[in-house]
Amino acid sequence: MSDCIFCKIIRKEIHADVVYEDSSIISFLDINPYSKGHLLVIPKKHSDWLWDMTKDEYSNLMEKVYNISKVLRKSFDTDWIEEVVAGIGVQHTHIHLLPRKRDDGLGEIPTKPLNPKLSVKEMEDICNKIKSLLKY
Repeated sequence: MSDCIFCKIIRKEIHADVVYEDSSIISFLDINPYSKGHLLVIPKKHSDWLWDMTKDEYSNLMEKVYNISKVLRKSFDTDWIEEVVAGIGVQHTHIHLLPRKRDDGLGEIPTKPLNPKLSVKEMEDICNKIKSLLKY
């Protein structure tokens, strides 16, 4: 879709801090992170909702989400990675991965972006840290 912001990121029309990309998915830092290392994982093929994908597309996406979440957990020495399936903000299938710690003060499910917002340098450092550990 020509006006979809995620499709524009896929086409490199809009900058994103990409940590992983292959022929079917792309993963990048959320520009308004709810935790340090908050990533989005999206299929390159546009679909409005996760359930619009074929079973094979869904399985491929979930395998990549699993692998990326393992790297996120190692990158941030977290207790867990919170996975949120969303679609209302941007109507393109996307999965949020949020590194979490039990005492991070963000509640059960974070409801607002980090404040103060991360600097460009902090975002670049986070992106590079994750990319350095993503080897598949």
